[in-house]
Amino acid sequence: MHVIEKLRDIWMRYGGGFNSLSPYELDEILHGVWTFSLALGALSCIAALVVMLARLIELLA
Repeated sequence: MHVIEKLRDIWMRYGGGFNSLSPYELDEILHGVWTFSLALGALSCIAALVVMLARLIELLA
């Protein structure tokens, strides 16, 4: 996972404190987390649609 590795690297580099990060680094972290959460949300919607269609097909069959 790119985001987790990046957070781990930052955590190790700065000793666990996010106060010493530059605004660019914080923005990069937030952008990565935002992208990851959007991708997870899209995948969960697709999975819910597939399950709903499977149940509908089972009901109609």
